[in-house]
Amino acid sequence: MKLQRKVFLAAFLVLACFAAIAQAATYWTCSYCGTTGNTGNFCPHCGAAYTSASSWTCSRCGQSGNTGNYCSNCGSARNSTSTSSRVIYGLAKNKLAINSGPGTRRYFEELGTYDCREQYVQILAKAWDPNNGIWWVEVVIPGRRVTGWTGYKRFDPQSFNLNDVPTEEWY
Repeated sequence: MKLQRKVFLAAFLVLACFAAIAQAATYWTCSYCGTTGNTGNFCPHCGAAYTSASSWTCSRCGQSGNTGNYCSNCGSARNSTSTSSRVIYGLAKNKLAINSGPGTRRYFEELGTYDCREQYVQILAKAWDPNNGIWWVEVVIPGRRVTGWTGYKRFDPQSFNLNDVPTEEWY
């Protein structure tokens, strides 16, 4: 009888320890792709590393409460201080109609329209479209892993300098 009590007590203690460990698990949200409920050291969706640093405010867009190495709003690096040391981001003022390339319809296929109003997206390149007389910019929508081209007119022109964006030739 005493042996059964000891086995039961030991099993109870082991289960209590596992329950305490499970309750102490830290759940975090990936600052790169937005996946929630992560418990390990890396995001299971995109592989980004977990950072438990204290919160900080982005010097580029003013977003407060950031916890990772990159701003959750515009994607700027935590210690970014100059334009040359960070990726170029633009503030979308409209929905972004994303295509695979600039030009007339025969040059691109539709990838979709994304509602990114008042959000920052990464700007990769620009291309002049002489057929339509407009600038196209290649963008990456953070959190959606979407890359494509959209019209420059869809951005707040004060959010980034078009001259800082590398040019791609399409014609």
